[in-house]
Amino acid sequence: MRLVGVMTIRKGDRVFTYFRKRGRPLVPLPDLPHDDPAFLAAYAEARKGAEKPHAAKGSIAALILACCRSERFLAASEGYRSILRRHFDAIRESYGNLSASGLRDRHIAKDVKTAGVPDHRLKAWRFLCGFAVWADLLTVDPSIGVKAPRRPQTEGHPPWTADEIAAFRARWPIDSVPRRAMELLYWTGARISDAVMIGPGMVDSSGGMTYRQQKTGGLAHAPWTCALPPYAAQWAAERAIMHKALSHGAGHMTFLATAQGRTRSEKALGTLIRESAQEAGFAKSAHGLRKARAVMLAEAGATPHQIGAWTGHHTLQEVEHYTRKADRRRAVMGTEQEEKRENQPGQMCKP
Repeated sequence: MRLVGVMTIRKGDRVFTYFRKRGRPLVPLPDLPHDDPAFLAAYAEARKGAEKPHAAKGSIAALILACCRSERFLAASEGYRSILRRHFDAIRESYGNLSASGLRDRHIAKDVKTAGVPDHRLKAWRFLCGFAVWADLLTVDPSIGVKAPRRPQTEGHPPWTADEIAAFRARWPIDSVPRRAMELLYWTGARISDAVMIGPGMVDSSGGMTYRQQKTGGLAHAPWTCALPPYAAQWAAERAIMHKALSHGAGHMTFLATAQGRTRSEKALGTLIRESAQEAGFAKSAHGLRKARAVMLAEAGATPHQIGAWTGHHTLQEVEHYTRKADRRRAVMGTEQEEKRENQPGQMCKP
């Protein structure tokens, strides 16, 4: 099936699919076969959105169109442009017909307060207003001084429990794609952006795996086939389960490649884990597996530096969140001194 305007771009080992319309930004399409109903629905929506929009002169909609065609906007990263477009669309739908010259800080503050992601909405307004002043379309930036409402402190994505890991393994056999994905994420503690890129080529002759993280640029290491450090020695059987699961998808550049050998997308992996967990009887995310590994390392007696080396957490402050909780748990269970003796810090295999 040939669809007009569909194009693919290869970046290293990854292939990205877009809808292209001359004079319009590229629209990313899902990593699915072109005859898949979900792909066709996204394609139809992309074609619909590519129609040249109309905007009255001097309106906020016209300001948004001018901004999206500017060098400033096109110079931003693809991911940032995607966030801006999403919020620009919401702003245009609500306020597009209003005069840009009548825009005030109170209007922006009200919109930011009611947005689903207030921080991102405010960034969109600031980018738009900054462009308007730079292009002499506005004399004053009305977004200056506007602050996003404080979000309540939450624990974020909760870590998976031992019972949930067991339930997932019971639901998904060792040779299934969901099981392969879960075991890799659980053992490495990697973010999904890194997990989709991890492959056998990242394992060196010493038996250690090293990969560079997409988000921070820093390195993360995991003991792959080498001797486990003392604090992780009790996980030898668990590592063997992970290797057995990955053996069913061998032969590709990445461990979680699709059946066609294409690198799986981050979005597809996140959806796969979430929906597979729901079928196993609980609601958890892929990031919860990363947290589960950090918790296990902390409770096993690993130091903050050792945890950070394994999971790739960028700062010790991030890691100490887990070690403080583990220390408190050991303190009330009466096992603190015993575990410290049994889990003397050891060296991970050479990265």
